[in-house]
Amino acid sequence: MDFFGNTTPGSQMPMQNETYQPTENAAVQEEKKAPQRNPFAIWEVGGETYRLKLQTAGVKELEAKYKGSIMELMSFKGGMPPLTVMLDVAHTAMKPWTHKVSAKDMESLYDKYEQEGGDLLSFFTNVYLEVFLVSGFLSKSVAAEMSESLAEMRKEL
Repeated sequence: MDFFGNTTPGSQMPMQNETYQPTENAAVQEEKKAPQRNPFAIWEVGGETYRLKLQTAGVKELEAKYKGSIMELMSFKGGMPPLTVMLDVAHTAMKPWTHKVSAKDMESLYDKYEQEGGDLLSFFTNVYLEVFLVSGFLSKSVAAEMSESLAEMRKEL
C-alpha cells in the first residue's frame, strides 16, 4: 500500500481486525519445544535422598580448585573424570541443600552407594552428568539430547 492508500500488484492489505504476529526463528521455536530441565539431580544412598545442583559460588570454588573452566570437568580429556573430581563436584552441588555432609563424608556415602549396588559408571551417568544437566550448563535442546542418550546408556547398564 502506498502513501495514498492504493495497493500495488502483489501486495496484501491486512484486514481491519487482524494484528501483526511476528514469527519466531527456528532456533527459538526449537528451544521452546525442548522439555524443561529438572530442578535438581537426585542421589539416593543409604535411605537418604540428596538434591544436587551447582550454583555460582560452587562453580567458582571448583574452577579455582581445578584451575580451569567448569566445562572441562564434564569429561577429562574425552573420558570419565577421576572419582575425586566427581565426588568434589557432587559435594559442591549438594552443599547448599545438605550442610551437614563434609567432603570426607562423601567417601563414606560413595562406599555405601557401591555396597547398595552402585558402581563408578552408574555414578557418572546417573549423578555426575545429571548435575551438569540440571545446573544449566547446556542449552535445553542439547540437554534433552543428552538426557535421551543417558537414558539409553542406563538401559544398557
